[in-house]
Amino acid sequence: MSRIVFCEDDEMIRKLIQAALRTTAHKVRFAENGASGLELIAADPPDVVFTDVSMPEMDGFQLADALKARPDLAHIPIVFMTASVQRDQIEECFRHGAAGHVAKPFTTAELRARVAQFAKS
Repeated sequence: MSRIVFCEDDEMIRKLIQAALRTTAHKVRFAENGASGLELIAADPPDVVFTDVSMPEMDGFQLADALKARPDLAHIPIVFMTASVQRDQIEECFRHGAAGHVAKPFTTAELRARVAQFAKS
């Protein structure tokens, strides 16, 4: 079972994620923005972080940079979730240390596949 943090400001997307992963054995926690996500991650480091790129207070890129700057958290894989499928946006994700990328909107099957790819069973 993996511990996963999702940083996502859209309540409907958080509900979709929760529904998609309800039947998995993973422990899933949510933060509404990067700042609260950083606090949650620092207090109890997860096995993987999925983060939206565009969020208030601290965006996904800022969150990734903050995690990578901390030796105790730098090892955590970060998967960016974004509605943009433009090459420059995806490249920006990887410049900020992305382990992967999920395009929004995503299906339940797509999300589960990405979680399986990065989370420990």
